[in-house]
Amino acid sequence: MANTGLLVLTNPAKMKRLLCVIQRHVLKTLYIQYLPENIFAGSYNTATLQRGKGPEYSKKIVDIYINTSPIASCIDIRVLLTNLKHSDRSIINTKKPIEVVIFDQKCSKEQADTFIQDYLVNKSLDYSFVNYNHSSDPNYCKNIEHDIQNIKTYKNVVLGGTFDRLHNGHKILLSEAALRCTEKLTVGVTDTNMLSGKILWELIQPCTQRIKAVKEFLKDVDSSITYNIVPINDMYGPTKEDPSLEMLVVSQETRRGGDKVNELRLQKNLNKLDIHTVELAIDEGHNEHEEAKISSSNHRMRLLGTRIQPPRENRMIRPYIIGLTGGIASGKSSVAKKMQQLGAGLVNCDKLAHDLYLPGKDCFHKIVEHFGSSILNSDGFINRKMLGDIVFNDKEQLEKLNKLIWPLLLQAAKIEIENLNSKGYDIIVLEAAILIQAKWQNECSEIWTCIIPQNEAIKRVMDRNGLSEKAAKLRIDMQPSNTEQVKEANVVICTSWSHEETLIQVERAWRELIKDLNKKQETICSHI
Repeated sequence: MANTGLLVLTNPAKMKRLLCVIQRHVLKTLYIQYLPENIFAGSYNTATLQRGKGPEYSKKIVDIYINTSPIASCIDIRVLLTNLKHSDRSIINTKKPIEVVIFDQKCSKEQADTFIQDYLVNKSLDYSFVNYNHSSDPNYCKNIEHDIQNIKTYKNVVLGGTFDRLHNGHKILLSEAALRCTEKLTVGVTDTNMLSGKILWELIQPCTQRIKAVKEFLKDVDSSITYNIVPINDMYGPTKEDPSLEMLVVSQETRRGGDKVNELRLQKNLNKLDIHTVELAIDEGHNEHEEAKISSSNHRMRLLGTRIQPPRENRMIRPYIIGLTGGIASGKSSVAKKMQQLGAGLVNCDKLAHDLYLPGKDCFHKIVEHFGSSILNSDGFINRKMLGDIVFNDKEQLEKLNKLIWPLLLQAAKIEIENLNSKGYDIIVLEAAILIQAKWQNECSEIWTCIIPQNEAIKRVMDRNGLSEKAAKLRIDMQPSNTEQVKEANVVICTSWSHEETLIQVERAWRELIKDLNKKQETICSHI
């Protein structure tokens, strides 16, 4: 199976039927060169594309991306634009070397080899080619409709977006802009302060990473223009000051933003931009919690319960310890319970800490020695609420309490882990809200983090603990943020939706874990 392939597509009506062929032969990246001709009827040459000049094929490019959406989660789809925009160019050049070429029409080995040798620049030395079996395809003999339209082009085009983990919706937007641009395309990529209102914004890639991905994609699909990819901190970006811009590309849901851009430009005596609106692409596989359109939000939701970064390679020894953490009221306990049902041993650090507070324990004496006997009830037990009111209103006192408790708590947790391991548990969950703060990451094989939006966390804490909104927010602010938690996580679980949805995420993560552990065990056995 090839990592990188090229589909030479003469008839987009075949696209959906080609998906199975693509999945059998391409693993990572598929370039698509749309050539609206029977390329083997004669010679493919510089006159092949003279009936259109790029933008005229806009609808076909959009359709190609929409029809390849079912495989876009596992294969990076890239529709090449340079040759469509320039009828005097016939050479196909890609950043990645092509290992397999798929033709959507019948050809001989000689014809395929001639095409590949003459027109493909970056190809693997041991490339192969595949003929699409057209005999059962009802679209094979249909006339190809080219949808030629008279579309205006511009020297300088601009658009903006988050562009988190480039998906086909992004690629449509970027391609629509590139097709209409003849010289320079400016792309604004939203920076950190514009992200907090988005679903699961904590999982959004760093701005520098998103800029790099946008630039790499655009240079790959269209090398005929220059690109200016910049971070933006407001909805206007470069449009509020650049007099050279001529046209703005927006999606249906950001059209009103385009109008506001023009209002501001007119106030600043800048030229009004023409606006091209791109229709939203429907995500046919979305569920009830997801958006109907192809979106980054859907993609981030589908990351829940999957590995967002690999586990620590040096921690593959038994027992395999999963550090389960998350902020207050983030749903850790329900996740831990489900993991127990799936077969994991459980060390609950909250319960261990509760035992450490009991009279007669070393921790009890140290706490009373530091905070005084005024924190004791009449029965001699520590008043946890009174102690909480002290430390959650004084960061210095909280740090002192933590220094007293954390080493003793970790010691107790390790003893419990040993006990569970002796009982036959190979996978043990260490449930600890303080895991990140206490820097216990290296005690774990991997980290699973539970997150919920802050407003939901405040509501849950108010309901559960009977606290005011101010007091609940104060406690939440004392903990690492969701962003800090996610940064350390191998798996992220979000409990914002139904209990059933949470269980789906946990089961997904558990299956991936077991599969990975079994694979690594097989590798170890094969070397013995």
